[in-house]
This record gives sequence, C-alpha cells and structure tokens, in this order.
Amino acid sequence: MLKKRILVISWFYPPVNSSEGLVTYKLLKASKNNYDVFTQKNNALWSYGNKNELPDSENVKPIFAKSKKLEDWVAEAVDYYTKNSEKYDIIMTRSMPPESHKIGLKIKKINPKVKWIASFGDPIADNPYTKIAIECSSPHSVKTCTKFRGIISPKRIIRNAMFKIRYIKIQKTYLGENSKLQKSIISNADYLLFNSNEQKEYMLGEENKDKKSIVLNHSFDQSLYPKEKEEHKKIEFNYVGHLDAIRTPKKLFEAINELYKEDEKLGEKVIFNFYGDMADSDKLFIINNELTDIIKIKKPVSYLTSLKIMKDSDWLIHVDADLSKIINKNIFFAAKLADYIGANNKIFGITMENGVSADILRNLNSIVTSYSAQEIKNYLWLIIYNNYSVEINEEYRKIFSSNEVAKNFDEFIKNI
Repeated sequence: MLKKRILVISWFYPPVNSSEGLVTYKLLKASKNNYDVFTQKNNALWSYGNKNELPDSENVKPIFAKSKKLEDWVAEAVDYYTKNSEKYDIIMTRSMPPESHKIGLKIKKINPKVKWIASFGDPIADNPYTKIAIECSSPHSVKTCTKFRGIISPKRIIRNAMFKIRYIKIQKTYLGENSKLQKSIISNADYLLFNSNEQKEYMLGEENKDKKSIVLNHSFDQSLYPKEKEEHKKIEFNYVGHLDAIRTPKKLFEAINELYKEDEKLGEKVIFNFYGDMADSDKLFIINNELTDIIKIKKPVSYLTSLKIMKDSDWLIHVDADLSKIINKNIFFAAKLADYIGANNKIFGITMENGVSADILRNLNSIVTSYSAQEIKNYLWLIIYNNYSVEINEEYRKIFSSNEVAKNFDEFIKNI
C-alpha cells in the first residue's frame, strides 16, 4: 500500500449514479490503496440521478466541489490540487467527460513530477457514435442516414439557411478540437488506462502503441447483489440501460413480432422488459404491431434496483450498436455488461461479429447473434419452445470480479 493517497479526478462519482462513476466506485472500493476523489454532487445530468444508496468505502474519501458547471469544476479542481499537491504523488483522471483530462493537463503543467494516469471510458476523438452523427449532418448523406433520423434529420437541417455554418462548427469541434485534446492527453499523461484491448488499439494506433498503458476490465461487485433470486411463471428477458436510434433493439423486436404471428399465445409464455431510454421509433414499432403484452417499456431504475432485476432474470439482453459501416469491430465494452456477468445469469447478446462484447460473451458461453432478425428468432424459438439453455463459464466469469480487477490495478500502481 502506498504511503500517500492517490488523487482521483472524476465528474461522476456516487451519489451521482452514472456508468463512469460506478465503474470508478467499484474499482477504488476493492483496491488496497487509499484515495481522495475530487468530484461533485450538484449536477446529475447524463446520469441516473443522485440517490445515495451505495455503502461508503473506508479507503475512499470523496471531496465534493461547490461547482454546478463543468468549467467552474475544472478551475476548482486545479485550485484544490495547487493547495494540496504535497499530499499526492499520483493522480488519476477519469473520462468521460473529457474535462477531467483537461484538469490533468493543467496539473501536469503545475507539477511535471506528479505521475498522471489518464483513464478513458470512450474515445474523445473519432468516436464512432459521433462520426455517424456528423456523417448524418452532411448534405451529401441524406440517403445513407435514413436509419439515423432519430439523431439528426438532414432534411430538416438542410432547409435551414445556417446549415453550412453549423456543419462546419460540428466538424471543427469533434474532428478538430477533440482530436487535438486527445493527442495532448496521450502525449502528456505518464500512463493510460483502457477498458479493452480493442479500445486501446483504436485510440493509440501504431503511432503510440508503445505508450505505457494498462487494460482493466469493467467489473462487478458481488456484495451489491441480493442473495436470493425470484422465480417467474413466464420466461423473463430483461434489458437494463440506455438505447437510442443507433443502439437499437429493432431486430429483436422484428424477431419477436414474427414469433407472435406464429403463436398468438406468445405473451403467456414469455415477457421482455426494457428498463431505461429507447428511441420513439422503436416504441412505435411495439404499439403498431400490438406487442405491448409481450414487450414492456419501463422507466429507468436506481443502480441497486437494476442489480436485483439482473439477478431475478431468466435471460439478460445485451444490445450493441451496429457500427460496421464505421469500424470493423466493436471497441465499446459497456459497463452494464460487467454487471450482467456479476448477476450470474444467462445473457442473450446482439452485437457485431468481432469485438470486445462478442469475445466476452463467447468466452462466457453466452448466446451471441448478429443483427439478423431471423437468427435472433431462431434462438428465441429454441429458448421458448425447446428449453434451450447455456452453462456459464465460471472461471472466466471470475476475472470480472472487482476484487480481481482491483488486484491488477494495485500491482500496476505498485510498479509506478
């Protein structure tokens, strides 16, 4: 264990319940080192709320800023470090949002000797989601972006006389400023932390492949799950988390609809629950095809409630965005997938053929399907009518435990 505490800079941290904050919480809680986390609890935007429901960690002390705005929080964090720099030999900045790393850049200028770990949740530059949105903003992409109208409607934008100015501004921000920022972080940080090898390779490329870095899995904390599991009369499929026009369950819904056409009593056998956000077009598909007795849309739930839902499920649904027109393999390791693994339940995965999710699900011995309604339908038929099941690879599952992941992180810190 280090004699000094490690300073962690993270906009998200409990009681604000967001993916990035929860990933940080589970890692630090299971670590043997001591941490001060400079964070905030006044702004719960881009999160699941700020209900304080998680147990405190003896080795972690949150330091809550007074700021409500990101730019004010950046200044307050730098000021805090300036006044307390003697307490820390190591700092770790957590992104998203990228402002955490901007703080790291400022601190590194103040004290070049401090060891800086820059942790990435998603890429800052060339994010495939952002690239799709920008492509769909282009006046040349109206036909190719029809499926993404829920994000940006090119036809509506083109009608606006200011479109060209807005498009140039979008390109400047996401393709210019963010690229410059990411390069600066990679150049100036002493160490980089990624959540998958796919993400690391995508962000570093050949140019920076030898940069000192570590890959840490997202993890689950077994102590946060209920011990007992509820039984159901119907087969219960559950999805927990965010969906949108890119990350869409449309192919799953099409498969369910085909099964319903063949069996009007499908709703007596199975139910599909979706907790969280979903694109309006997908909600309309459920209504228009009279699937409301089979597919249920439910409001977002708290983190501990989500873990109970996962534990009680018969099958957990995992959906990744189909980004095959942008990248040839999925680089996004959804933190929710680690929580699914912790629930020790069967997972039904819809993802790209190659990438981090497919590799994890195959090694775990879960179902992995492509974006084919027919393939999805075939697996659903086997589960519903033929009692098809899978046996989880317990040894592989263990590597996502927060204790195992924190052990690797502590060894990394020790070497620093």
